[in-house]
Amino acid sequence: MSSIPLRRAKNRWGVVVAPNKQSGTVLITVVMMVALAALIVTDISYRQKMDINRTAALLSRDQAFQYLLGAEAIANLTLVEDLKEDRKVVQGGAPVLKDTLAENWAKESNPFPVAGGMIKGKLVDLQSRFNINSIVSTDAQTANKQKAILRTIFINEKIPGDPESTVTAQILIDRMLDWMDGDQEPTGFDGKEDLDYLTQDPPYRAGNQIMYDLSELVLIEGFTPEDVSKLADVVCFLPPDTPINLNTAEPKLLDAIFQTENVALTSVQFIKERELKNKIDGKPGFSNEQDIMDVLTRAGVGNSSQATQVETEQPDEEGSITEVTGGNDTRAPTANNLQGNYSVFSEYYLLEAEAVINAKPVLMRSVLYRPTLKLEDGQKKEEIVIKTIFRKLEDPLKRV
Repeated sequence: MSSIPLRRAKNRWGVVVAPNKQSGTVLITVVMMVALAALIVTDISYRQKMDINRTAALLSRDQAFQYLLGAEAIANLTLVEDLKEDRKVVQGGAPVLKDTLAENWAKESNPFPVAGGMIKGKLVDLQSRFNINSIVSTDAQTANKQKAILRTIFINEKIPGDPESTVTAQILIDRMLDWMDGDQEPTGFDGKEDLDYLTQDPPYRAGNQIMYDLSELVLIEGFTPEDVSKLADVVCFLPPDTPINLNTAEPKLLDAIFQTENVALTSVQFIKERELKNKIDGKPGFSNEQDIMDVLTRAGVGNSSQATQVETEQPDEEGSITEVTGGNDTRAPTANNLQGNYSVFSEYYLLEAEAVINAKPVLMRSVLYRPTLKLEDGQKKEEIVIKTIFRKLEDPLKRV
């Protein structure tokens, strides 16, 4: 069988030239360069898209924050107008100052549409909650009474919640005192100071000052996240001698106060009485301390024979605290038992505001201070100035 001769390539002068062995390598190089260029273009496009999204998110966040500042300005205006309305009602030459849940500031606003989304917010009277810092009040008698109320709150809320823990409500309060006091001497049976927290991983020191935020409780040994979550809507962090507003006080706080102060009255009965109270300015709520004393006196007369189940803490022979449940409550119901740091008006408020812009939510909490000026007849009315003493943005996932 004859073979087929191979054709040889010739150059332009007719000379036979051997085939180019590098042609395949060049092709591969070209393909790789095209692929590399495609990767670079794709990466640039992706980075550009991410930069656009990031910039849009930052702009939406900034826009939302400005809207939230606007919501804060509206809250300030609402509080100013409320105080001006209170000043118009005068008794005995002085305005009747009271803050109740029936006033405009206490009404939660509906979502308000804005460019790209909506905003909404509500005001909360911080003096309707238990002030954690009151347990280090400058007045020893007030501080002791506030410790007792806080212990009752812990017992009612089942804090600490771990049934296997050896920590009691009293131990937690002692550790809170150690966290806020300026010395290094442990309080009570099992207090904790710097030396105890410096052994943690990572190590840290006690605050050695009053608290400013709920998150600080997590740092105090013995508190669990579950314990802290139970207190989120019950406690606040204000100057130590700030009074509790009994016109707005939450039911959980009222029950703890009445149990601690030996008042034979429930929060349901008390709230019903304050809603029916309509004495001076036509608004429901107590106008002064005498209104509260009248309610407590009537309740004492009507409930003197009642006995209720109570839950208390009693020291054992070694001085530690044990919880005792049950037993008849033989407290003598009398209005004079309720003698503490209480008021019928407030100066500290919490604004909880949310703005959603381009489907991106932003939450903000602001603590507002509205100084109450009790002006007598003939005095010049000073301008009411609302101060923002604390403001922070929060993680939207906290709502889940």
